[in-house]
Amino acid sequence: MSEDCIELKKPTLLIGIGKIGKNIVSKLNNVEHDFLLISNHRDDLEVYNSLHVDCKSWINPSSYKIRSFVEIHKEEICSKLSGYETIILVTSLAEKSGIAIAPIVSHIAKSILDKTVISLVTMPFGHEKDRLFQASISLKRISLNSDINFIVDNDAYVEINPNLTVKDSSEISDEIVLNTIKLIPEIALNLGTNLVSGTMKENNIEAGIKDLITQLYSSLGTSSITKSILYVNGARNEPIGKLNEMLSNFQNSMEGDTNDVSFVVTDSSRNNMHLIASIKGRTKFDSYDPLNMIPDDNVLDWDIPESHPNIDLPLPLID
Repeated sequence: MSEDCIELKKPTLLIGIGKIGKNIVSKLNNVEHDFLLISNHRDDLEVYNSLHVDCKSWINPSSYKIRSFVEIHKEEICSKLSGYETIILVTSLAEKSGIAIAPIVSHIAKSILDKTVISLVTMPFGHEKDRLFQASISLKRISLNSDINFIVDNDAYVEINPNLTVKDSSEISDEIVLNTIKLIPEIALNLGTNLVSGTMKENNIEAGIKDLITQLYSSLGTSSITKSILYVNGARNEPIGKLNEMLSNFQNSMEGDTNDVSFVVTDSSRNNMHLIASIKGRTKFDSYDPLNMIPDDNVLDWDIPESHPNIDLPLPLID
C-alpha cells in the first residue's frame, strides 16, 4: 500500500444528508453499510435510522440558522457515530441541508471522534449564484475534515450537453455517487481530493472517454492530476486489444498530468463509465469564494462553521 493510499476498517456508517442521501440509500442493494439519514426536512428521512433537525417555527431558515439547530443534536450525533471505524458522508452542496449540516457532521466525525471519513459531495450549477459562495465554504470545511473527498460537478455535464434538465442532471449525479460508493471496497483510495465524472448516456467507449476527459478538465481549475482510475461498466465483451488501445489513448491524452492510470472493467448489461481523478491544487470551486485567493497562512479562521443561534436576552425595562 503506497503512502498516499488508505486502508479502511469495518464497521462502516453511511450518512446521507438531505434529499440526495435518501435517494442513494434507497438504491443501495447488498452493500454492507449501516446508514443514518440527517435532514431538516422530514420528507428526506426514513422512519428509522434518521435524525430530524427541527428548525421549530422557522419556515425558510438560512443555512446558518439550520446549523445552529444542528448544534443541539451534537451529543446525539457523536453517540450514533461512535461505534463505527469508517464514516462515508454523502450530500449535495446545492441544497441548504447539505451546506448547513455536512460541515458539522464531518467535524464531529474527524476532529472530535477521529474516525476515517470519506465524503462524496455534488456541487451546484454555475447559474445557482445564491448557492456558490456557501457551497465553496462548506466544501472547504468538509475537505479539511475528510481523509478522502470525492467531488461531483453538476456544471460539467451542462457544458457538454446544454439540453440537460435539472432532473436528468440529478439522476446522473445520483448514479455516479452510487457507483463510487460501490467501488470503494474494490479500488486503491488516494488521500485528498478526487474529481469524479461520468458518462451521461449509453454510448461507445471511445465517445465516453472523450466526455469524461472534457468534464474533468472543466472542473480542474489550476489543480494538477496525480492519479486516475477509469471505471468501465459493461465492457467484458469488448476485445482486449481494443481495451488496451483505449487505455493507451487515455494515458496519452493525460500526458503532462499523470501516467498513473488504472483501468477497471466490470460485467454489466449497461455500457457506461466513470473517471476518478486524484488532484492537487485549486479547483474551479475555489473561485466561488473570492476570499480563497488569500493564502491560508494569512487568514484568521475558526474551526467551527458559522451559525446563527437564537439568543434571548432578558433585558429589564429601564425608564
